[in-house]
Amino acid sequence: MTDDTGPIPLVLVTGFLGSGKTTLLNALLRHPDMAGTAVLMNEIGSVGIDHSLVVGASDDVLLLEGGCLCCQPKGSIGEGVSQLLALQPMPRRIVIETSGAANPFPILEALSQHPQATRGFQFPRVVTVIDSVFGGDTLARHAEARFQLSAADIVVFGKGDIAKPADMAAVRKQVAEANPAALRQELSGDGWIDDLVERLHAPVDLRHACAARPAPHATDPAHDTDFETVGLQFDGRLEAEAVQAWIDEVLDLYGGNILRIKGILNLEGYSRPAVLQCVRDLVHPIELLDASTEAAHGNSIVAIGWDMHPELMHE
Repeated sequence: MTDDTGPIPLVLVTGFLGSGKTTLLNALLRHPDMAGTAVLMNEIGSVGIDHSLVVGASDDVLLLEGGCLCCQPKGSIGEGVSQLLALQPMPRRIVIETSGAANPFPILEALSQHPQATRGFQFPRVVTVIDSVFGGDTLARHAEARFQLSAADIVVFGKGDIAKPADMAAVRKQVAEANPAALRQELSGDGWIDDLVERLHAPVDLRHACAARPAPHATDPAHDTDFETVGLQFDGRLEAEAVQAWIDEVLDLYGGNILRIKGILNLEGYSRPAVLQCVRDLVHPIELLDASTEAAHGNSIVAIGWDMHPELMHE
């Protein structure tokens, strides 16, 4: 369970229209380990709210935990997060569900600039739901869906119980090629929700993504948003100043082409591994892995974007 004295875990649930986000959210909120969760939604839908808090960013607010309050909040997602952080008792975690047509990167940027970033909440774990039936066509037709996929730390495949095997295989291959850094989870079968909740609570592990390092996704003239992933894994301890200088150089050269950089680093002067998170040209304040988690083995860095030079990752 979450340490109530530390920053609150934050989960960003995204996915294109009809992909299965509501099914996922219902299952998450009913899981006993997700009790005390506050939910911030772009669009109010049919959501199970047992033992949970549900907050609408643009419609009604419904707070359920021994009482009920309805109101009409106004403003951005950042303001909605501030509202949740001010609740007493404070939520144990926050889940933000985006609208189906939302690009998640502006949301991540806004959260990185939030005055309580790191101190009040952790950098969001991004969960993207992909439709196993129509996902391939959706990714081909809609840039928003490709941004949602590229942002994912965890990809959840919805509608696998009704998809044709050929469609399922094609979508899973497309996801693995487009975002090898993401963990992949089915939204069906026995125990899937337990597996997903466990992954949400676990520290980020980038080793498998760095080891894979597939060839960049081929550019399709019909797409203006195809991404590549560049990863690196190495041993040793790093000077924080050297890491900052490297980030500055990368952002100076490729800032407009980088969607996200994430890493687990062993830094001089820190007893625990540090989590590096960048969204576009914004560097999120460094967070340290919880003392109870297993220490990271070496350093891992993954960058997602366009037209990056892999050699730069080795400097």
